[in-house]
Amino acid sequence: MVCQVDVDVLRRTPLLRNLPRQEVEQLAAMMQPRAYRRGEVVFHQGDPGLSLHLVCHGHLKIVRSSEAGTEAVLAIVGPGDLFGEMALLDGGPRSATVVALEPVETAMLQRTDLLGLLRRSPAAVEGLLAGLVGTIRKASESAADLMLLDQSGRLAKKLVELADVHGRQTPHQQVEIEIPLTQDDLAAMIGATRTRVNRLLSRYEAQGIIALGRRRIVIRSSEALRRRATA
Repeated sequence: MVCQVDVDVLRRTPLLRNLPRQEVEQLAAMMQPRAYRRGEVVFHQGDPGLSLHLVCHGHLKIVRSSEAGTEAVLAIVGPGDLFGEMALLDGGPRSATVVALEPVETAMLQRTDLLGLLRRSPAAVEGLLAGLVGTIRKASESAADLMLLDQSGRLAKKLVELADVHGRQTPHQQVEIEIPLTQDDLAAMIGATRTRVNRLLSRYEAQGIIALGRRRIVIRSSEALRRRATA
């Protein structure tokens, strides 16, 4: 089943929330459905920036690679999120690679259509700027975390963030992170090695703070994680 663009979902994004419904409906009609398998790349770092995507179903990771081959996971995006908009503004190359973490459906908007929207709508320009400022704030906070928190604190904080944004309440009043993340993914998010992340997760599990499953993490004590994240 291909992505059906939900106008109400579109209107909840910062880019479009202040636009009249009729204009959002016209924009939705321009968007093209796309589907990706788990592990499939939507676009690579360095590719031309020709489109943005609205996530309809599934989760993706945004990854930046160094010349040495190391990777940093910059963000996880899911249903209702937009990605790919930064390169559209100056026509430059993609600043990161986007990979599907599971089967994903998106709706794609071409650069020419987005630029047309921005030319005729100050509200869309304000929304895009708000979204970009949010991205910059998150990047600044991540840089500060690298300097101020040790690896245990950074992992705890990242788990709290993932649970807040992508978590599902279980019948036992716990929170399951509904993203199929690997320990390599978590390591790339906090600037650590997979071995170190494995040890920290095992320690948290032994202390009853989390429970580990196959590519799933259940937060059993959010408060304990939050205390570690600020230690």
